[in-house]
Amino acid sequence: MKAKYDTIGINYAQKRKSDPRIAAQILNKLDGAQRIVNIGAGAGSYEPSNMDLVAVEPSLEMINQRGANAHPVVQGSAESLPFPDHSFTHALTILSMHHWENRALAFKEINRVATERFVAVSWDPESEPFWLTRDYFPEIIEWDRTIFPDVNEIHDYFDDVEIEPLLIPEDCIDGFLAAYWKRPSAYLDESVRNSISSFSKLNDISKGLKQLESDIESKAWFDVNQSILNQSTLDAGYVIISGKTKSV
Repeated sequence: MKAKYDTIGINYAQKRKSDPRIAAQILNKLDGAQRIVNIGAGAGSYEPSNMDLVAVEPSLEMINQRGANAHPVVQGSAESLPFPDHSFTHALTILSMHHWENRALAFKEINRVATERFVAVSWDPESEPFWLTRDYFPEIIEWDRTIFPDVNEIHDYFDDVEIEPLLIPEDCIDGFLAAYWKRPSAYLDESVRNSISSFSKLNDISKGLKQLESDIESKAWFDVNQSILNQSTLDAGYVIISGKTKSV
């Protein structure tokens, strides 16, 4: 099984680590879970260590980056979960839905294998872009709005859906796209960008990087983004979604 992250996921685990404050927001939604399937699990970020969990990941590269004490993992896809019906109480996915090839089929599979709830971290394509995609890489926001699911889509497949903002701390240690919202120089680091899948979609990032570097040096970035400099967290459009599964 050849997967996208076999190519772009090399050394991914070095930058994509569980941030405990984000983990707490996710764990709150898993309250009462008896057995969890983590779909698109990657290297294992945000997998609760004290819960019964099985990971599903299509990329062998990502599977190989899972730690020695990580939960068991099965190579597979969201659209064809390799488990019998009703094998889990909860299904979990962290910033993975936009990579699925057929979300309708994946949601059907989740409802087949999970008996209680589906919990997901995603990004709302209707949200306002934060400064990185607004001012330097608008092509990222244009692309992401075509691949991330509309949050209303979840209502078509799950009941009692709850959607809450995922607040990103100013010193977030999980290096996803908006993690460095208060540390603009981080995006100039190639190793940081290599752990953010959005950059892999761009053919030429030199113009945006050059402008960002110039704005940091001239202090223009700080002038434009003065309003967020005193914040300790940012709502950048990321959401935690929780919905009751429907029996199939």
